[in-house]
Amino acid sequence: MFKGTDRRTVWSLLLILAFIWGSSFILMKRGLFHDGVQVLSAYQVATSRLAIAWLVLSPVLFRHLKFMPKHWLPLLGTGLLGNGIPAFLFATAQSRIDSSLSGMLNSLTPLMTLIVGVLLFGTRVRVIQVVGILVGLTGAIGLILVKKGDGLPAWSAYAIMPMMGAVCYGISGNIVKRYLYSLPPVATSALALTFVGPICIGLALGSGLPETLRTTPHAWSALGYVALLASLSSAFALVLWNVLLQRTTALHASSVTYLMPVVAIAWGVLDGEHIGLPQLAMIGAVLSGVYLVNSSRYQT
Repeated sequence: MFKGTDRRTVWSLLLILAFIWGSSFILMKRGLFHDGVQVLSAYQVATSRLAIAWLVLSPVLFRHLKFMPKHWLPLLGTGLLGNGIPAFLFATAQSRIDSSLSGMLNSLTPLMTLIVGVLLFGTRVRVIQVVGILVGLTGAIGLILVKKGDGLPAWSAYAIMPMMGAVCYGISGNIVKRYLYSLPPVATSALALTFVGPICIGLALGSGLPETLRTTPHAWSALGYVALLASLSSAFALVLWNVLLQRTTALHASSVTYLMPVVAIAWGVLDGEHIGLPQLAMIGAVLSGVYLVNSSRYQT
């Protein structure tokens, strides 16, 4: 049992992480649009996010470069699949779908982590976990197919992209668990971003970002939202996550998965997005699937 002070600390960290990661989708939206008018392209948002995240974490690189020669291949894998590709998938998706829907579909990540682990990494699976996967995937498909609160269908091919991003996160999570477990989390993130961050500086500059910032109204404020997204979600939250794992169990820490969609939905509603009862029912199915997977996975 945790002491009272420890319990308060754990829940404080949990709520802060849920707020930061759950808010990442509205920050992406703000980086893309101002009053419904697109300001930055999805490509500019993704490349700027990765470049800024790497710059924020770059001060710790020299301390952890010693890990690179031995672990460069899994670091490359998690850099591409845990950071690079998802940044483009989510930014592109949110140029066409609501931030709340993107946040809800991102909650598939624990299910995808288990599926990838079973298929590619030899993870053992229980019957209840299979049930959880089926329930969660049914909910995800329902989220894409059901009608929104305004009566319009939620379906869009772009809604597949957050699911693809969840698959990438699932592969990356298994890579980290299998090959990078001995590295400090900050080192893993900083070194992995080194494979994509410096390249994205050049890609962002080559995307016409300087000209956009010079000529497009509200472009600087949009980039500010992207910088906030990169700094909070990719740097600060990582440190908090490491502290949380030192103070509580993996099962308790994983409950952030349930809180993130709530935050994403709340931001979406405040921003005028329509959330219907069918969508809420489907996100309930997704989170039920995640619960079944996690509750079985960590039993001893």
